[in-house]
Amino acid sequence: MSDYNFLMESRLSPEQFQVLTHLARLAHAQAMNLYLVGGAVRDLTYGQQVIHDLDFAVEGNPQKILRRLNAKPRGGEPAPVNIASLRLDTKLNAAEVSFTNGVRAEIAMARNETYAKPGRRPQIFPATIFEHLKRRDFSMNAMAVSLHPNSRGLLLDPTNGAADIEQHELRALHSRSFLEDPSRLYRLLRLGLRLDFKPEERTKIWMDTALQNRATERLDPEQQGRELRAILQEERSGRVLKLLANRGLLAGLDRRLAAAKLPYEQFAKIRSTMHTVPGGADAFFLNFHCLVAKLGDGQKNRLAKKIIADRKTIKIALGLESTARKLARVLASAKAALPSQVYTLLSAQPQPLLLFLLANFPQATIQARVKNFLFKYALVRGKLPRAELLTLGLEAGPKFERIVRQLFLDELDGKITTHQQLLKEFRARAGLKEPPAKPQATKPAHAGKKK
Repeated sequence: MSDYNFLMESRLSPEQFQVLTHLARLAHAQAMNLYLVGGAVRDLTYGQQVIHDLDFAVEGNPQKILRRLNAKPRGGEPAPVNIASLRLDTKLNAAEVSFTNGVRAEIAMARNETYAKPGRRPQIFPATIFEHLKRRDFSMNAMAVSLHPNSRGLLLDPTNGAADIEQHELRALHSRSFLEDPSRLYRLLRLGLRLDFKPEERTKIWMDTALQNRATERLDPEQQGRELRAILQEERSGRVLKLLANRGLLAGLDRRLAAAKLPYEQFAKIRSTMHTVPGGADAFFLNFHCLVAKLGDGQKNRLAKKIIADRKTIKIALGLESTARKLARVLASAKAALPSQVYTLLSAQPQPLLLFLLANFPQATIQARVKNFLFKYALVRGKLPRAELLTLGLEAGPKFERIVRQLFLDELDGKITTHQQLLKEFRARAGLKEPPAKPQATKPAHAGKKK
């Protein structure tokens, strides 16, 4: 059996592990049981090297955790991670959270569902984690890992999803699955394309029956927006959209979008750009821009509200192209001739803007300067001997950070080229005295004389 503590520590990014650890501590402080569930557990089990969004289920009210996410711990220290944006679904008692360190997560109440009518939103009831897992879409998504200190790393797999992952099969958990929630049809096609999994025999029959009954026409706008958002977060967004268009299913997510001509080649170009960026860069904003680029302003705004919803994020998404053009002009000018100027300019920009420049501005100067910032300058900064500098006599704090930053910028521009020069400049700017010179060793008076 896999060691899920090891898998979480080794496969999650440092930022994801930071979020997971912080949420687990908050849940334990509230005497609540928190679990990592769904896609993250599936991908850890399957051996995926990059884990995308984190999904958490809690036995109890997740609002108790959400209210404390930005609260300062005792002692006045800042929280390890903070919320950048939050999208709350009060009906499901769930929240989609974007953190300031770039991690996305869903925190939801463990629940059971009953459907009064197929395709309608279900009635929600609090449930145990096992009940929560058994009502999910597919067996491979119906696994959980406990994050409670007494059982941390324990895998819960009540529907034998690990076996289906080994068989590369998508298995729905009951015959009404697609009729009750038609969004699962889109999820099956999307995940099947991403993982190269096939629906098992009964699931294929249930899927075909739901399609024949035109179940995809029963999605409400919120479900449509959620599925479109999930597609745009896929590495192969263009392929998913093309698959849906070819099968006549895109209209179930948005009729006007289905009538538009989508630039599938540009989606492929975005994917190629993402492969050049280390650390699993998020292509959502680029994919959204690609989706709506040829539409009128009214349709862009409508789809932004449907897919994104958060006002701040909508503003970033719709202003991406115009902001990138302004930045590109400065980046290609003499104002960014020095590496330190490039770093100062680009370090103030959100990552989606830099990725947009890479994907849409092929000019050699712009490409070189963005790539240097993303790939080269971070390595230079990472090699600064911060621990050694702290031993020289200046305490950590704002002054120390200002000096280190300026040393880094001087190093980028070639003004500092050796380790000794770096130490000397640090002492000078910190007002520290140079250490006394070591006395040179002298030869004894009798040295070299024969006895």
